Amino acid sequence: MSTTTATTTTVRNGVPVDKLFGTICKVTEQPELAAFRFTARNRWVEGTASRSTIHEWAGAGGEHLHVEQFSMSADHPTLGHGHGPTPQEYVLHALAACVTAGIATTAAARKIELTSIESTVRGEIDVRGALGIDPEVRNGYQRVVMDVSVEGDASPSDLEALVESGQARSAVYDMLSATTPVEVRTV
Repeated sequence: MSTTTATTTTVRNGVPVDKLFGTICKVTEQPELAAFRFTARNRWVEGTASRSTIHEWAGAGGEHLHVEQFSMSADHPTLGHGHGPTPQEYVLHALAACVTAGIATTAAARKIELTSIESTVRGEIDVRGALGIDPEVRNGYQRVVMDVSVEGDASPSDLEALVESGQARSAVYDMLSATTPVEVRTV
């Protein structure tokens, strides 16, 4: 639903459109504002379980804190104690959340009112790699498939274009589909 307040702030699909375009404009004019850093802190619980917290982040020229500290637990179903989803499942969630955000913001920018975005993401993994059984088997997912359903006041081809845009602009999709340099250091 679109709303306009006395200060002429347009909100479409829950996205503050003026802020979206204002951010794009500022980052275009001042590229140094585009440098962001996100941080997750993790602590081992027991067995294969761990707990992460996410609170601080940097970007738009400063250091910031989320409104609250977010916590999440992870574990493995066969070796763990049921403390939470697997790290691999969090990756699927991250992909779905990122693509969904891209669909919603693109729809808002294109003045499309959405009524629903739903997705199912499935990852296929052969654990022989991660368990060190077969060095020829990749440790991570062999395949990830995301099925997306979008409903709104646009044609089917326009809704499909939103999904394509959500994928094209998704940082998580890029991290999964392209090589991202990752360093693991002992400190």
